[in-house]
Amino acid sequence: MTVPDSHAGDPADDEGEKRRWMLGSIGLNALLALAKLGWGLFSGSTVVLADAIHSLSDVLGAVLVYAAVRLAPHQSRRFPLGLHKLEDMAAVIAGLVVLFAGYEILRSVFVDGGVSAPGNPLATLVFMAAILVVQFAFYWRERRAAQRLASPGLNSDVINWLGDIGAGLVVMVGIGGHWLGIPYAQEVAVVIIAGLIFQGAYEVLRDGLLSLLDASTAQAEEEQVRRYLERVPAVQAVRDLHIRRGGSALFLRATLELDAQGFEQAHRLVDDLAAQLRQQIPRLENVVLHYEPAHKAFRRHADLLDADRRTPAPAFGRAAGVRLRDVDGQGRVLAETWFDNPFRDAPHGKALRLAAWLIRNRVDVVHFQPREGDPEALRDLLTAAGIAIEAPAADPAASPNPGHDLGPS
Repeated sequence: MTVPDSHAGDPADDEGEKRRWMLGSIGLNALLALAKLGWGLFSGSTVVLADAIHSLSDVLGAVLVYAAVRLAPHQSRRFPLGLHKLEDMAAVIAGLVVLFAGYEILRSVFVDGGVSAPGNPLATLVFMAAILVVQFAFYWRERRAAQRLASPGLNSDVINWLGDIGAGLVVMVGIGGHWLGIPYAQEVAVVIIAGLIFQGAYEVLRDGLLSLLDASTAQAEEEQVRRYLERVPAVQAVRDLHIRRGGSALFLRATLELDAQGFEQAHRLVDDLAAQLRQQIPRLENVVLHYEPAHKAFRRHADLLDADRRTPAPAFGRAAGVRLRDVDGQGRVLAETWFDNPFRDAPHGKALRLAAWLIRNRVDVVHFQPREGDPEALRDLLTAAGIAIEAPAADPAASPNPGHDLGPS
């Protein structure tokens, strides 16, 4: 059986926060990029202009990621799970744009005309220092938000901000080195900036492409889910556990072997497990749990006997006791024990109450000869619970073994 379960919590707050961070990033980055572009043109500094191009490429990437985050929660008949992969697609496109920007920086310096030094190096250093203070403050706060929201889109933007900070430091070192007369200081600075750009682009492209190809699994979350499920007593085995990522959302699928009595109990158990997993991992957008009956290495037989523990009981409800036997596939008795019938002296409902006791104790076969006068609902109840009714065992006098207590409920 299969129980699909969509994330019951409203993700609107998280999505709204992502959008606000992206809008803030776009606005601030555009403002700083224009400031660096203007200062680079004013001072004539190639290094500052290269950093401005880097920042403008980040603005374009942030616009793409914002558009994806805005559309990701949208669900429709054609896209019932939403458009979370758009966030990964936007990250990939942004990574390609950043790669192109790095190439353009290197080409302009080493092919088109070399590096031009600023006409006012001290003022340029002060300007870049002010830019760095603003960038670091925003980077620190957005990084914490990206970790809390587990958003690849925000994470790619954080990487871009870190690249901007590193590039700004390199710009200052290059300009300062040139001012102090260090040969090729600015050329080295440009190469380092390009290296930072390429590294950040590689990480964004790698994560985005792996997610789009469903090769990016959330291994830490998979281990967390597996450990939780294996601690549940009714879960006998966990098979085919997979968690795939789409944007910042996770999608879980697993097959469980359950030791549950009947469809209703198994269904209720799976619903509870799905709810618990969503509480532990809020990023789980969708949970699909397949469940199957647990494979048992034995069948549990119940002999309804009289007080001498040998003679089959004269009536179902008036049995003096029940001998439970666990029998493997080769007919060997693995364990057996005797229980007095707790309902023998009940004023009414003896048979049905004893049948319910057998069901609770996971009996597979009851050995009893139905007689006239037994409640008509008795056979229906046992059959519905999956308990077979067979003739009394050939050797009901097998000695009970109290040392192997089967533990009735």
